[in-house]
Amino acid sequence: MSGLDLSSRDSAIRGGTRGAAILPGNSGRSLLFQAVSQAGALKMPPGKALAREELDALREWIDGGAPWPVVSQQAKRSAWWSFQPVVRPSVPKTGSAWPVNSIDAFILHALRAKGLNPSPEADRATLIRRLYFDLTGLPPAAERLQSFVSSKSPKAYEELVDELLSSPQYGEKWGRHWLDLVRYADTAGFELDSHIPDAWRYRDYVIDSFNQDKPYDLFIREQLAGDEVAPEDPAAVTGTGYFCVGPNRDYFPDQSDINRVETLTDYVDTTASVFLGLSAGCARCHDHKFDPIPQRDYYRLQAVFAPAVKTRVPLTRLGSLAFDVAENIREIKLREIGEQIGALEERCRSQVKNGANRDAEIRACLSPAERASLDALGQSLIRLFSNYRAKPFACGVNDVGDYSPKTYLPVRGSKTGEEVAPGFLAVLGGGDIPSIGPPREATGPIPLSQTTGRRRALAEWIARPGNPLTTRVMVNRIWQFHFGRGIAATPSDFGTRGRLPTHPELLDWLASEFVAQGWSMKKMHRLILNSATYRQSANAGVDSASRDPENLYLSHFSRRRLTAEEIRDAVLVSAGTINLRMGGTPVVPPLSGEELFNPIGRPGDVWIVTADKREYTRRSVYLIQKRTFRVPMLEVFDTPDNMLTCPRRESSTTAPQSLTLFNGPFATEQARALAATLVSKHNDDAGLIAAAFRQVLLRACLPAEQAVAAQFLQTQRANTGSREAATAELIRGLFNLNEFLYVD
Repeated sequence: MSGLDLSSRDSAIRGGTRGAAILPGNSGRSLLFQAVSQAGALKMPPGKALAREELDALREWIDGGAPWPVVSQQAKRSAWWSFQPVVRPSVPKTGSAWPVNSIDAFILHALRAKGLNPSPEADRATLIRRLYFDLTGLPPAAERLQSFVSSKSPKAYEELVDELLSSPQYGEKWGRHWLDLVRYADTAGFELDSHIPDAWRYRDYVIDSFNQDKPYDLFIREQLAGDEVAPEDPAAVTGTGYFCVGPNRDYFPDQSDINRVETLTDYVDTTASVFLGLSAGCARCHDHKFDPIPQRDYYRLQAVFAPAVKTRVPLTRLGSLAFDVAENIREIKLREIGEQIGALEERCRSQVKNGANRDAEIRACLSPAERASLDALGQSLIRLFSNYRAKPFACGVNDVGDYSPKTYLPVRGSKTGEEVAPGFLAVLGGGDIPSIGPPREATGPIPLSQTTGRRRALAEWIARPGNPLTTRVMVNRIWQFHFGRGIAATPSDFGTRGRLPTHPELLDWLASEFVAQGWSMKKMHRLILNSATYRQSANAGVDSASRDPENLYLSHFSRRRLTAEEIRDAVLVSAGTINLRMGGTPVVPPLSGEELFNPIGRPGDVWIVTADKREYTRRSVYLIQKRTFRVPMLEVFDTPDNMLTCPRRESSTTAPQSLTLFNGPFATEQARALAATLVSKHNDDAGLIAAAFRQVLLRACLPAEQAVAAQFLQTQRANTGSREAATAELIRGLFNLNEFLYVD
């Protein structure tokens, strides 16, 4: 048994403890194992002589056959690390000047255990570009980069972090992360791919929530139960669009029963994945094979959503009395004007025919005074609607009333199995959801203000500080979007099939800090971004490459390729054509015939391009999101299809990507726009080349690059007969450089 170690770090984490282990013997005769457990290791031979009591306990256990306690699979799974309460650990003492904050202490402690050291801080030009893309999804202006690099302020970096967190573009960047999770799109998917009315209002709600630094627990409550939490708040009600923007078959009325089952299934699966990081869908047909989620718990969650129905929610339904009064007054005046016009025309109607000239004949029949009165009424009608606007709607959900359809456990597909009541996952404490009133059947119209309160109860349960998954999952997502990989590498699977966290103590420290800071996402950003860990250079040392090739322990910063939206938006910024108008209906950009071709149909038949050309250069988050057809420029750079929740973007390298940036219509058009600007400002090639490098790559052109670019311009000017066309080709080449496409 020499060298046996049954309490390694991984086994301790898998067991859901920090050093305690499942030990043999009964509670009255396990003194030896209690002592060893408290020491954090069970090793043979022991490190020191055992006490007589410990030897006696060991002999007694061996004489009894050395039985090992049998632990059920359910108990083992329930002991998994992520289901245990979050316990705030002590920050390691490092004795080093490198840590800037507590994050660095945890990281340095783990690096030393691996025989690694952190990398030096990146230069300021690298840091500002990294920060801009991480917080806004856009590159900095060359002038802003230069001012930051040359700043003498010791707080320049911290001030830049605060500046970008206050930028409205922050919400667009981080809102896009959330939209990936909830599978946001403007269409429903499947065969018809019908448009979802007003889905864009939920997109704008998400962006606004991030910009306002809405506390994450409130963000959860509004999305799951905004109509129950704050029914008079348009923003909260809009948050329930969470239930509407995923793929759905609501447009297949001949399959309404099947649709309802699939809808409820989707609600449970998505909610568990997004907010709890669990793959609950495996428990739909049977007890979960790996996680402690019995089938009964799955349908208890489904019962929570059973009363909810999708609807178009009028955003002025409550709390906007002025709007409703104006509507009533307008309707009354409209009726009065109609009656007066009818009275004027009444005596003439028998004299005219119902034809193309009917109105002209009626006017001819009227006296001059009557015609003047008719004109005055027409002007009143115009004034009545001069400031008219349609009542705004959002997609959302309401309960059908304070009752609910019953939910049953399926029995070979039958609906007549055992009835289950709404409740929570037993592994996280369980519990029933109390009913607002006695159950009853629907009879007649139900006021919208009456609900079961089930979704609100679920939201409160998920968003409670003591939920061990909610905070861990969210801080892990924030960490992932800054470092490319979560502390737990499976961000939407914290179950037993997920990856173990590389820094479990840091994850729990961040989770507890998240709650302590009022669930503020911006404060978590500020904490992470100001750390020495985040500011490291991306240049890996020799030891790091050999001892930690995946950079799991963060001895340097991990390079990443820009996302599809960041690439398109960066091209627009470089070309100087980006339109930063925020919000509103989705933009349908013009596409070429080749781009619109689709083997399963021709989207061009229904691809109704936005009329206002200024909209075409809006940020990518505002482009229409169709499930069955993605904008080719974005699809080629791995934008998700939004049929499934996307917790992490993949990054491929394919030939079509280079072809898109070299020859695609979007890149060609934007390169021409920048070329026209540069040629108009620079008569000499040297100045033009320097300006192109500064605008696209945000740096000065090196002498060797200057020579190559000058030769290229000369050759292409001879080939194309145009200095502007040659410059556009040079710019397209710069768009294809890794320096443009990657963040260090």
